[in-house]
Amino acid sequence: MIGPLTQDKKVLFYEILAHNLTVSIRAVWSNPDSSDSLKVQEMKWINEIMHRVTAKIRVERLQLHNWPENEFIEMVGGYIKQCPSIDGDVGWSINNAFEFISK
Repeated sequence: MIGPLTQDKKVLFYEILAHNLTVSIRAVWSNPDSSDSLKVQEMKWINEIMHRVTAKIRVERLQLHNWPENEFIEMVGGYIKQCPSIDGDVGWSINNAFEFISK
């Protein structure tokens, strides 16, 4: 999806994705229809994704090593499998970041 982008655009994509994930966490904790235990689980797994996104930003910005996009996507998918209810929020975060850099 973002493999052919320039280095600057890749970094921007991941920066926007990190921002969007913070918005998703706000949506999770303010959802009156979710139990507290579900909120904790959702915030935990979105935070794990955000942790990896910020690491990816550093790797991309400093070009520290090769971190293939498909490995990153598989990792995110693994976190979503741990907590399927975050799929919509994470999907929105990714799609919105991609739309932003595609303008």
